[in-house]
Amino acid sequence: MSNAIPAVTAISERARLARMSLASMLSGVTLLSCVLACGSQAPTATTARSGDLVITDVTVVPMDREGTLPHHTVVVRGDRIIAVAPNAQVRIDPQATRIDGVGKWLMPGLADMHVHTWNERDLTLFVAGGVTTVRNMYGSAEHLAWRSEIAAGTRLGPTIVTASPLIDGEDPVWPNSTVLVEPTDADAIVRDAKAKGYDFLKPYSKLTLEAYNALVAAGKQHGMTLQGHVPRAIGLAHALASGQRTIEHLDGYLPALMPADAPPPSGDSWKRLQQMLPHLELSRIPALAEQTRRAGTWNCATLVVTERMASLDDPDAVAKQARWLHMITPEVRAAWDPKADFRLKSRTPEDFATQREANKLRKRIVAALAAGNAPLLVGTDAGNPYVIPGEAMHDEIELLVAAGVPRAHVLRAATADAGRFLGKAGVLGVVAVGARADLLLVGVDPLVAPIPLVSEGVVLGGRWLPKAELETKLTALVVPEITAPGSRWHGVAPLAAEGTAVERLHYELRAGGAVVGEERLAVGRVDGKRVIVSQLVTEVPGRVEVNYRIAGSETTLAVKSSFGSIALAARRDGNRLVATGKDLTGKDVALAADFPADAFLAAAGLGGSIELADKVAAMKPGERRSASSLELAYFPRASIEAATYDLVRKSDVGSDRVFAVTIHFGPQTVTSELVLDTSGLPVRQTFGPPIDMAFERVRR
Repeated sequence: MSNAIPAVTAISERARLARMSLASMLSGVTLLSCVLACGSQAPTATTARSGDLVITDVTVVPMDREGTLPHHTVVVRGDRIIAVAPNAQVRIDPQATRIDGVGKWLMPGLADMHVHTWNERDLTLFVAGGVTTVRNMYGSAEHLAWRSEIAAGTRLGPTIVTASPLIDGEDPVWPNSTVLVEPTDADAIVRDAKAKGYDFLKPYSKLTLEAYNALVAAGKQHGMTLQGHVPRAIGLAHALASGQRTIEHLDGYLPALMPADAPPPSGDSWKRLQQMLPHLELSRIPALAEQTRRAGTWNCATLVVTERMASLDDPDAVAKQARWLHMITPEVRAAWDPKADFRLKSRTPEDFATQREANKLRKRIVAALAAGNAPLLVGTDAGNPYVIPGEAMHDEIELLVAAGVPRAHVLRAATADAGRFLGKAGVLGVVAVGARADLLLVGVDPLVAPIPLVSEGVVLGGRWLPKAELETKLTALVVPEITAPGSRWHGVAPLAAEGTAVERLHYELRAGGAVVGEERLAVGRVDGKRVIVSQLVTEVPGRVEVNYRIAGSETTLAVKSSFGSIALAARRDGNRLVATGKDLTGKDVALAADFPADAFLAAAGLGGSIELADKVAAMKPGERRSASSLELAYFPRASIEAATYDLVRKSDVGSDRVFAVTIHFGPQTVTSELVLDTSGLPVRQTFGPPIDMAFERVRR
């Protein structure tokens, strides 16, 4: 008996273990079955309803994570994104607005985090350039009104976050600044700014240490951050220690590199910079970047404005960099004349050279800040000379990339990081469910190539603005060209664009390293047909003014030169091109030539190359093709000239497509290279002997 109990216990234990083992096995089977069953179920599909905006089969650049999401569909309802999912997981109601995203990328709208805007026209330029959020840095009641109207949907424009009026010391730099001299006045100034609805405070250069400290204290008490300059009396270290939220233009960094025993600089900011440069201890830049990171202070470098300002000893050269200069009003352009700007009119060549040297250091500093994970914003200081709203954001992105900040880092700073800075992480600057629908549809991968100035379309708060509509809005802003005496264009009537969706382009004609002429082109659409109008002014041989128009199978030509004038008009009549008009002697002329079915109309300038671009659009690298054209010619006599082309697509250069072109006309053969951008518009065309000239685009 004494052995029976252990035996029974052992049997019972084995039975219990067996039951547990069976239960475990069964539960494992159940778990496995569940896993298999759950894994075999398709993810829940999203249904896009009538009225939704749906961008299909697009590559999403989400910016809340690295990389891209190919073959995805994005659904927008109202002003929010409700789905970002693989194509198969989205059902689309036939009544939804459907945008084909094949071969395109969808990214967040850009945030220009340092602008000055005083003109309603700027708001259109921002949106057309893909800027869907701006931080206005010189606030007024007008900006508060615009902010409300845009938020309510009664005015088209980017989301506006606005500074207070500038807060400066005695004898302020800019008019309409709030002057803070007595520290005891700081509290009232901050309370007033908050009551009026400004989003933050902007300190400026002439604040004293006592006034600045009082402003910091009042800002903290009333929940208003300081975002702006580092006052001269403060210094970078004190601004960082005081919790200043942003520093604009890398203000204070160069003085912070001065050794303690260096002679203190004097004079205005340009002269002080000249005195500082020889003494700067550049080895301290990484330590300043780390100090900035620990402080949590954001920098908005605005490299584009310092580049422009440092080059205004040659304003004509700066003007050629501005692609949207023709949309700036005459009074604004007049104010951009260095002789009219109080900051620039007394500057010397040495001053400008000093600024250019300083810009090299600013690029080193911003690269170090990025490498050290100090937070960055992307801003332009739009509103300053030749820093054009919308356009300048693209220039700033490329300057930051050229400075050594990785392109993906720059784009994140211009989108998701701006949202994080504004307290809207996951809502602003990302392509994600629940985010605000501020989006750009672009024809290039923005992580590897520059973003086109005008994208395939902008989604602004859920509203779809296709490229054609953006271009129409831009066309409405165009103002007549300003042509001062001495300009090549003086006395030439403004270019009269035709139709809608107008692209304006400007080229220099070069020979032997010198500019010998210019061409300005406008490409529009009338009843769905492309219309190209052009003005070409050259000094080869002597002054020649050429006006031409190409519209499908119709073309005109008008020439003024020292040899006389000519006017011709031609149209297709069956399989013939028939032209009439006046020759150089004023006599009536009638011309005709065979018009092959696949031929296109060319011209004296690059209008014919735009027509040729259609012929090469589908060519792949290495592919060969031929084409033919007819052209109204004026020298040495009025005629219709035929040409044939042998075309080879070469390897792309960046996002540009490059073609080798051999042109045969009469007994002559000329080799050429044609470079087209992603829109199929010429960037450059070079011609070998005996022409030996090149057209180079300087504005678009």
